[in-house]
Amino acid sequence: MGPAANAFRQEVRDWLAKHWTPEKQAAHRRKPFKERGWDVEFSKLMGRDGWIGVGWPKEFGGQGRSATEQIAFITEMANSGAPSQAHGTAESIVAQALFAHGTKAQQDEWLSAIRRGERTFALGYSEPEAGSDLAALRTRATRDGDDWIVNGQKLWSTGGDKAEYMWLAVRTDPDAKKHAGISVLMVDLRSPGITIRPSLALYGKTFSAQFYDNVRVPAKNMVGAVNNGWKVITDALAAERVMIGGTRMARIESAFDRLTEYLKTAEAGGKALRNDPVIRDRIGALAADIEVARQFQMRNSRLVEQGKVPIHEGAMAKVFASELQERLGQAALDILGTGGLLSEEADSAPVGEMEQVLRHAIMGMIGGGTNEIQRNVIAQRGLDLPR
Repeated sequence: MGPAANAFRQEVRDWLAKHWTPEKQAAHRRKPFKERGWDVEFSKLMGRDGWIGVGWPKEFGGQGRSATEQIAFITEMANSGAPSQAHGTAESIVAQALFAHGTKAQQDEWLSAIRRGERTFALGYSEPEAGSDLAALRTRATRDGDDWIVNGQKLWSTGGDKAEYMWLAVRTDPDAKKHAGISVLMVDLRSPGITIRPSLALYGKTFSAQFYDNVRVPAKNMVGAVNNGWKVITDALAAERVMIGGTRMARIESAFDRLTEYLKTAEAGGKALRNDPVIRDRIGALAADIEVARQFQMRNSRLVEQGKVPIHEGAMAKVFASELQERLGQAALDILGTGGLLSEEADSAPVGEMEQVLRHAIMGMIGGGTNEIQRNVIAQRGLDLPR
């Protein structure tokens, strides 16, 4: 990664060693699995010490770190298991949109609060009839004096049962073409008229459905111009896919390291698994794929450093990394046998969490835009193929 990124990596490790102690880690792991990763107090601690917004421009209070330094940061955070979900959406998606589309007043208020770890967000995009075709959304917002009145329903919002605010896509002009009549609001989820119903996902975390019944949202909470929300959303989605790619790669590498460490000493039938040619071939193929995925991510980092938005490049990295996670989970369960099906709580699980790696891959192939849609983006935007 280069000397600057590696030096920064050591700074992150030193801070984690001091503030993410073995005692804190043990306490965090005692929480139910669905509650892990979300810790507002730890987010505030990170904000206090300047670890939220390390890649933000300095004019917005960030550290102005390079994209490669940001990847080093993401990797160290993921490897340590430190909780970052409470501020992750606000830091990496909402803030990016506010940089480009927010008013000065919005930037002053919201960015500083996000940077302190004091504003938590979930994404309100998908609906019962608007998933991959996000522009088909129907949730309405109508103007009433100084407010917008919101009515509708959203689905599959990760963190929607925990966050304070929703980054909400709404239709503000029902007569316009699908992409032309959309706007974005920052909605306080404690507002009257909002009902939240959490559900447990296959990958062990919760997501939620929300119902909006005449919910009043201050007009000052609209980001970007009225009916220009599609531009705000697509910019935010590009940032989300780069974030997903970096975070997912760190988790894949961590899981792969745990698996290979286990294989160094594991035996079956009195024979060392590390000497099995089939296992060696499969592990070697995974190692090669991990390097390919890492290079995808590094290319995206260089594009970001050049001031470009990696649209199809981000889609390529997202598709490859999410499907790599599935292959890793499948390989782990094949190699570990029935023991690999055990959850991390089982004392006899050979490598904890490997079955969860496979379950979580399903979300990776759907979240942030399904891989089928990403392939369309790659074909049309990257290869100039016709629709």
